[in-house]
Amino acid sequence: MLDKKEKKNLFTEWLEKLQQESWQLELLISGFALFGIWESRDVLESFTNFLSVNRPAQSDALQVLKVIVLLLKAAWLVFFINLLIHVILRGLWIGALGLRYVSGDIDYDKLKYSDSFNKYFRKKVGGFDDYIERLERVCSSIFAYTFLLFFIFLSFAFFVVFWILLVALLDYFFGFEGSYAGISVGTISVFAFFAFFVFIDFITLGTFKKVRNKRFSKVYGYIYRFYSFITLSFIYRPLLYNFLDTKYTRKLFLFSIPYLLLITLVLPNFILEANPYFPVIQDVYYDKESEYISKYVVSWNNYDNLRENNLAISNSSRERIRVISLSNYEITGNYASVFLRQFGGDEELLSNKYKITAYRKSGLKHEMFKGNVQDSAIFKLKNKKYSAVLSLLRQKKKIKKDSLNFYFKNNFIKDFDGERILNLNDYIEYKIDSTKKVWNKRIGKEEEKRILQIQSALLDANQIFIDGIPFNDSLKCKFYIHPNMNEKGLLCYFPTDSLNKGEHLLTLYNKVYDKKEKDSIKTKTIHIPFWKF
Repeated sequence: MLDKKEKKNLFTEWLEKLQQESWQLELLISGFALFGIWESRDVLESFTNFLSVNRPAQSDALQVLKVIVLLLKAAWLVFFINLLIHVILRGLWIGALGLRYVSGDIDYDKLKYSDSFNKYFRKKVGGFDDYIERLERVCSSIFAYTFLLFFIFLSFAFFVVFWILLVALLDYFFGFEGSYAGISVGTISVFAFFAFFVFIDFITLGTFKKVRNKRFSKVYGYIYRFYSFITLSFIYRPLLYNFLDTKYTRKLFLFSIPYLLLITLVLPNFILEANPYFPVIQDVYYDKESEYISKYVVSWNNYDNLRENNLAISNSSRERIRVISLSNYEITGNYASVFLRQFGGDEELLSNKYKITAYRKSGLKHEMFKGNVQDSAIFKLKNKKYSAVLSLLRQKKKIKKDSLNFYFKNNFIKDFDGERILNLNDYIEYKIDSTKKVWNKRIGKEEEKRILQIQSALLDANQIFIDGIPFNDSLKCKFYIHPNMNEKGLLCYFPTDSLNKGEHLLTLYNKVYDKKEKDSIKTKTIHIPFWKF
């Protein structure tokens, strides 16, 4: 039977043999990973679009989700570029091996270069075997470095998820307003402070771990273990430390930050300008110059038909409706429709200016928590309905157990209308149904009232003019989820039979709540040209 030392030697020999053949696994994994990363573009874009459309005005959790989106985009770019470089270099390495079989080592004498160049190439290029060895080291390092970065990104994602859960739980139990707000704010501050402490230690390659003070090491050890647990960094820690203990790979790790900045911020922002005198055709709604520029350009994203035509004939990705979308650029009928998007920022406008209570609280919530329900008139009516029905159900349960039930089983009473004859059990069922109908009617009227209030407020906040003539009184609107990217808002129809044939200009004056100034409402202007035929 083999002892521990012999087992370890055999295992070491097996690993050395395996690492010599690892290039095959590297190529296989890189190929599958490249395919998966490339195919994941649509999923990442869909997630990004979902957050861009469904973002409330104030939600710390969702703001943190934006960080995850930026992280995912950076990770996608890093992994794609790294693995592509790895596949290319590994292919070069295989080609070098094949060439070595054909021609052996480099014979500088046969090249008949001058003494100066001969000496230079022998020193800088060296032998062909040295070149193959350098390629092998670079390929293996890039492959390991790519997956090290992957797990570092994964750790940061887990940290952000934990942050979101912590904020949600604190918000549910204590809130961030009122007498208990200090508990929530204090907890978040302490968590962020120590997280920053651990992050500094990470990017400085363990500066705090090198402190010799025993008391400091012990305290920091507990902090480090906690963040190590929530980020799952213990999974890749051996790989990280093996990177850092070698000068060659440590340089590659230190290159990470400038490398990430290069491929995420510098390279993607290069543009090629071919027509410097052509105006920018974009939805520059949030810029001051939009009021003057938008009337002279046709932005395809402002028209339903042009948007779909553009997506059908090009490879461009779908974009969210910025503010408004007209049904057609060329209108031929007597009616046309326009979609007015409802924003997360409208929450502050509706609650502060129009004093309308929301259906639900904004932000990231979970169905198991009832904290996502707003304390509104509708919610109170539903509670009264449930209480009334529950009382009748308890009465029915009591009757079934009551000894008098035997008497009432064969004795009948009239219903409210005096028409039907019911026994007591059926009578309770009838009362339950009638109670539900009564409360449903009350709830429906309250919901109708709320819908009309919100609709009226949104139309007041979005004033539409055509050629300078107000058209809001002619609008017939319904709440609508637009099929473009499930944007929520109002779909409004307006008559066009009074418009002359030719070019017209639709102007939207949109009221926006300014977060920078308390109780400040500003008006943004956007123009949409269209033609009537």
